[in-house]
Amino acid sequence: MARVALALLLMVGCSGSADDPAPGAVADTGTLSDTGTADTGATEDAATDSAPTTANVPGKRVVKEMLEGIEREFIVYTPEKARGDKRVPVVFMLHGTSGDGEKFYDISGWRQKADAEGFIAVFPSALTYCLKEDENKDGDFDDPGERAVTTKWASGNLGDPTRMPLCTAAELAMLSPENRALADHPIKDDVAFFKRMLDFLGTNYATDAKRVYVSGFSNGAQMSSRLSVELADRFAAAAAHAGPMASEPTPPARPITVVFSVGNVDDRFTTTPIPIAESTASTPMFQRINGDYLTAGKLENKYVFDQPKPTIARWTYKTSTAGGSNQFIAVLIEKCGHVYPNGTNHPMVMADALWELFKTQSLP
Repeated sequence: MARVALALLLMVGCSGSADDPAPGAVADTGTLSDTGTADTGATEDAATDSAPTTANVPGKRVVKEMLEGIEREFIVYTPEKARGDKRVPVVFMLHGTSGDGEKFYDISGWRQKADAEGFIAVFPSALTYCLKEDENKDGDFDDPGERAVTTKWASGNLGDPTRMPLCTAAELAMLSPENRALADHPIKDDVAFFKRMLDFLGTNYATDAKRVYVSGFSNGAQMSSRLSVELADRFAAAAAHAGPMASEPTPPARPITVVFSVGNVDDRFTTTPIPIAESTASTPMFQRINGDYLTAGKLENKYVFDQPKPTIARWTYKTSTAGGSNQFIAVLIEKCGHVYPNGTNHPMVMADALWELFKTQSLP
């Protein structure tokens, strides 16, 4: 299928889950911004302040480091095109609830995109917690299936007694020895974890610190949104698919460009299809979601609407209240469920579309 250069080419027919891709779908690609709408960043041949201290060696590396008394793990994938001492960009891909770095190393499409473009891809794993979520929205956490032992990013909800409380000591005591060993710990500082990973990459790889990006799915999207606020000095752009901001949208000194995308039949957001129409931006759900990103980005609630395809709605906010050049781009995709599009569970490869935006963004 030919490459189509659209603001966001996210094709219909999305089904299944990102953890269980359907075979046989044909991949398509696209871009996330029109030519000229994003800040022009550094090129692959941009000069750097100093020579790197080490050369990149192609391959997959599983890194384990102790942080706050607990072992943290992340995968660093260096493609052949990144070999040597030339500084290259970095993309972090954050999995959703119950996932891990290995799973999204396999299914997200970012490893293949790294091979094609020559950047380093990083796949970190969240810690496991015993937690409770009000799945049926009845105001309590007492129903079957609302308590889980699962991986979770500390993106803003985790540990909040009204939104996502941790299990009590008595509930932890009822777990199997294996699950208790994984989950019996307080909430750890995931922002500190990302700082540690960034420092590790800067010391052990030839990376361009001005061109580091983060993409996330579901709970990982919530975490990437938090990073877009709290580590805007270290990430040049961020993307959140199927998971809105859950932390405080406190504007950083220099807001960065952020993309939020979601399917219009994603069951985490709706029980009936969300209309693919300009008026959808005025619905309470989108006002709430978009409002957080606009606050964080110091952007006016003033957008340019277009539909690259009848099945795609896009709202681009780029009027800064503080003289910035960042943007917020909201995208709604018809007939797409709760998945991270990867070319098999959906014709679109999200990594292809996001990279077209990411590569135009750079820190000063």
